[in-house]
Amino acid sequence: MKKNIIISVITALTMLLVPSLTFLCLTGNAREVPSEDDSSIKELSFETISVFSTDENKTMTLDFRDYIIGVVAAEMPAQFHSEALSAGAVAAATLARKKIISGEQEALQGAVISTDPKKHQAYMTTEEMKERWGKDFDKYYKKIADAVDNSIDYSITNEGELINAVYHAISPGKTENAQNIWEGEYPYLVSVESTGDRLSPKYLSEESFTITEFCNILKDSGAKNISEDITFEDAVYSDAGTLLSIKINKNVFTGEALRELFSLRSAAITPKVEKDKVIFTVKGYGHGVGLSQYGADYLARQGYSWQEIIKHYYTGVEITLFR
Repeated sequence: MKKNIIISVITALTMLLVPSLTFLCLTGNAREVPSEDDSSIKELSFETISVFSTDENKTMTLDFRDYIIGVVAAEMPAQFHSEALSAGAVAAATLARKKIISGEQEALQGAVISTDPKKHQAYMTTEEMKERWGKDFDKYYKKIADAVDNSIDYSITNEGELINAVYHAISPGKTENAQNIWEGEYPYLVSVESTGDRLSPKYLSEESFTITEFCNILKDSGAKNISEDITFEDAVYSDAGTLLSIKINKNVFTGEALRELFSLRSAAITPKVEKDKVIFTVKGYGHGVGLSQYGADYLARQGYSWQEIIKHYYTGVEITLFR
């Protein structure tokens, strides 16, 4: 009799434990993070974050969850699939936590991160969400908040360290190697396929400038020997489609430099002279490194979970519980 009771108890405990173990397996590694100088990190608070508002020129202290909701709302369309929004949320949270660990910046009036999307992450207040979404505010706010709650307790790591979880709107069809855009190599920021981006209605764009406008912009940048007899030579492209270098009247420019000078949507550009104009054909939107937001939405609609999306765009990473 006692033997039967013991067997029943063991069976019941097993039934309780197996789902928990299965959950841990499905959500990545059940190892906590971070490992970066744990003694000093334990003294930091991750419940709030100091954010420099570039629009208002002031520093705000925000609840961390509210901040991530505001980032996702500003960075991704609310119409995107919930799994894509969760992937965007964990990337945003990882970036924000890494900034908290890095500490306050004098240039940001003591904040750790700004609302400038060119440098850090965009952010939208609740009032701005109401203005943007109108009668759909309640629906979209709940959708984004639920997506954030689904992934905010996790961070993305590589060899125990928080990664630079950079992201962009639309890739040229492949994401870019980080070393082709910035100095340094990141083993998790390498080129991967993102074919769904080609389906975006904003995948292709075109910008044109008169020959005179084009020449003046180049001259203002310090380029020499610029005349209205424009020549484009020796264009070199990466496998992902980024223009790595090109000679313009013997001046060498990178695609990123041209993107900045002419306010183009990406560095995946093809320039040409047509009559009295210089025309740039541009693929994608953003620097092209890391997670593609449109690509994430496409994968989510093919049945990918947010964890699978993260592991697709960030090579060899782990998804870990934070603290």
